[in-house]
Amino acid sequence: MKVLRYIGPFLLFFVLPLVAVFWKMGGFATVSIDYAQRGPYYYAYLENTGDLGKLIDTQGKVYDALKADKIEPSMPISLLLNNPMDVKRSQRLGQAGYVIPPGTLVRTPLLTATIPARRVLLVQVEASPMIAPSKAYTALIDYLNAHHMALHLPTVEVYHNGVFYLEMGV
Repeated sequence: MKVLRYIGPFLLFFVLPLVAVFWKMGGFATVSIDYAQRGPYYYAYLENTGDLGKLIDTQGKVYDALKADKIEPSMPISLLLNNPMDVKRSQRLGQAGYVIPPGTLVRTPLLTATIPARRVLLVQVEASPMIAPSKAYTALIDYLNAHHMALHLPTVEVYHNGVFYLEMGV
């Protein structure tokens, strides 16, 4: 009985709040995978080499540059250009930026590119940007393994209205 006296407050004041925060951030959200038609996307971006966790910082730089030029950024977009499981951390390549109106001109150092409309394997999860990518990529890899498919790069990540979309061309 003495154990319950100590465990109860620990559960109530430590474990329960952690579980609540994890739930609120989408830690228990379900991931859906389906085929869909996506794009086109015209976007402004900066390249990122090394730690892919820094893509969010790169996105912030793009956002600031677009706002400084009075260009209204739309959805955040990221591309993973090589497989993080196959290359050293220092050699990982990505692009991070924002979707912008087609034909919008940007100033250096920003670059622009277009991803055409295409058929993709679409993974989506309603979760925080801190949790969603790991949930989505884990589900994608499990799906690919179960269906004897290979990962096709680049993958496109779009975050819109609280939903993380991971697109892999097929």
